[in-house]
Amino acid sequence: MQRLASTSTWIGITTLGLAATLAPLACTTASNDDFTTFGFGADAGADAGDDAGDDAGETDAGEDEGGSTTCGDGVVDPGEECDLGVENSNEGVCTASCMLARCGDGHVYVGFEECDDGNTSNTDDCVGLCKLAVCGDGYVHEGVEECDDGNDIEDDGCTSSCTAATCGDGILQSGEQCDDGNLDDTDDCPSTCQFAYCGDGYVQEGVEECDDGNDSYTDACIPVFCKLAYCGDGYVQEGVEECDDGNLDDDDACPSTCTVAYCGDGFVQAGVEECDDGNDIDDDFCKNDCTTNGYFDDFETGDLTLLPWIGSGNANWLTTNVLPQEGSYAAASGVITHNQMSTIQVTLNVPQAGVVRFWRRVSSEGSFDFLRFYINNVEQGGGWSGEQPWAMFSFPINAGNYTFRWTYSKDGSVSTGSDRAWIDAVYVGAP
Repeated sequence: MQRLASTSTWIGITTLGLAATLAPLACTTASNDDFTTFGFGADAGADAGDDAGDDAGETDAGEDEGGSTTCGDGVVDPGEECDLGVENSNEGVCTASCMLARCGDGHVYVGFEECDDGNTSNTDDCVGLCKLAVCGDGYVHEGVEECDDGNDIEDDGCTSSCTAATCGDGILQSGEQCDDGNLDDTDDCPSTCQFAYCGDGYVQEGVEECDDGNDSYTDACIPVFCKLAYCGDGYVQEGVEECDDGNLDDDDACPSTCTVAYCGDGFVQAGVEECDDGNDIDDDFCKNDCTTNGYFDDFETGDLTLLPWIGSGNANWLTTNVLPQEGSYAAASGVITHNQMSTIQVTLNVPQAGVVRFWRRVSSEGSFDFLRFYINNVEQGGGWSGEQPWAMFSFPINAGNYTFRWTYSKDGSVSTGSDRAWIDAVYVGAP
């Protein structure tokens, strides 16, 4: 008699009254996608002591006369993959249902499987060949991992902790210039993970005063250096300034208020106004058209006749067209030598309190040959010597008669530079 099963064979032979039983052959391992069956070897499934005299029509052990099968009887019957009898186990190679253990059958085969949840999903906590899900296994564990690329490379978009790479995680990824592990927009690596620079829209603490993310020179934040706009920076701030010439000079067309100069702004625009007292009173020292009711001489007549000038000393002052402060002419001291002087003065009646104002230049032996200025014989300003470029000086005066005197004098030796002094734009009037 012979019986066949799908994965093993059992053969019984009765010959000459002798009965012999051969043990079931070992099952082979089969694979089906993620499911794996495991091979095993079984002891003999029949009693070797069967009587040789059994009748030829007697049924085999484990099968009744009607031909039914019983899982667990040690005989691999049709429909069974294996049968180890009492050794059948859901934790072994042959399960309690006489099926070969395989990954995905819902039974954990001890020693071969870490888990078996009876499904083929690789997104839960039992994946692949019945292994417990871990970071780095190449399967994304749903609800636990953001990614899983099956390696421990940090800069490939999925970190070794199975979190998706992001700016601020401290790991430099492709496309990032920097990553300092934070999203602080005030340091040198802001939340864009690109190096901070003027114009990125983030104010770098200790480096930038402002950063509005544009390259406009007409708003409140000046690009390149990210400095706050201010009057005198050379850029006209729209809606705030009328002009900005990059300086705070009050005698040019754009004074320190960054408004276009005009008569009545309180600043005397050189070459345009004789005076500017910032008021609309027409009978004071400065009339409303910014011409003076006082006295003014810029020597543009080419001589010393506009005011009642008087010269004295060893050489008289004269007008010159060499390097005037403004216009074409200035007044220069006469040519003198050691222990000599050259003086020019004017006496004026001042009807009300105001100022005497003038520009001066000196080229002489420093600390020895001086230009000095006097009001009613009282020296003002301490004198000037050496190489002194054009500069303006102003001194207050009250109403009354005044003599204003400029004297250039030399000591007993040495001549240096041009050995002269100059004055220009002499004004006596309102402040």
